[in-house]
Amino acid sequence: MPKIISHEFIKNPLQQSRLNKKSLCDYVINIASGCLHGCTFCYVPSTPSIRTNQERLKQNGVVDPQMDWGQYLFVRDEVAEKLDVVLSRKRVWNVTESGRGVVLLCSGTDPYQNLAVARVTRAVVKVLLKHNKRVRILTRSPLWTNDLDILVHPNITVGMSLPFINDELGRSIEPAAPLTTDRYKALKVGKEAGCRIYVALAPTPSVLVKSDFENHFEILSQLEPEVMFWEPINARGTNGKRMLKAGLEFCRDVMSKKAWATNFLQQWEMVEDAASKSNCSELLHIWPDPQLKGFIEPLMVEKWLYKPTIEQWK
Repeated sequence: MPKIISHEFIKNPLQQSRLNKKSLCDYVINIASGCLHGCTFCYVPSTPSIRTNQERLKQNGVVDPQMDWGQYLFVRDEVAEKLDVVLSRKRVWNVTESGRGVVLLCSGTDPYQNLAVARVTRAVVKVLLKHNKRVRILTRSPLWTNDLDILVHPNITVGMSLPFINDELGRSIEPAAPLTTDRYKALKVGKEAGCRIYVALAPTPSVLVKSDFENHFEILSQLEPEVMFWEPINARGTNGKRMLKAGLEFCRDVMSKKAWATNFLQQWEMVEDAASKSNCSELLHIWPDPQLKGFIEPLMVEKWLYKPTIEQWK
């Protein structure tokens, strides 16, 4: 199907989030609905934000909102203006120990996936800084380096999803996302400019072996990120079907709950060992899944749920 790019209007762009269990934030703002990166593993199409709006999306030309993920984008142009009004009236700000009152851009799309979205993101960041809010940006696009004039700020941290640095593998799993090598270059540019940065080694595919993790941590450690998040690919839903449709046969090995858990625990051990060899252990932050409790000592999962990162916020 041809790509659908249009606009969408929402009443309140600021939403409380449960991503504090991953120590990411207490609030989220999604600049758009949909995403053009087309990452085959993406869980967002299975979330309520897409599932409960399937009829509306179909009315706008999206035939199958889940399987057609990566083919549609509805930009929310008025987010910054509406956010300014919301924050001007807001009297109670939720600050949990793990979420720290941080606002995440974004949880369901990429805030810098193209110039149209990037313009909205820049305006939103300005509003958040105006109201003295802490901001976490998570993206796969190097376009954020165009905004270093406002992103180099103690209340802003910018992270990129970089599960590996391998453009051939990346193109097969994340077909329309920027190259992994370009993401690494962007992080270097941001770091050299004085920007606070972090890395999300997520999600890592099951084809990676111990030496892959060791090499990856060695390279990433040179960036001196404030934190390094990690989790493996979960291919047990509609995203598994999209991965198979894209010819990613390796995902068959992790599509059952037991196989997924086994791979999770195997990679977890490799990741911790690789982080230790690169002197990054204190930076490593695991994103465990509560469903692992049936396959591992529950306390190992509980240790990481809602655990604050080592990042320092003023």
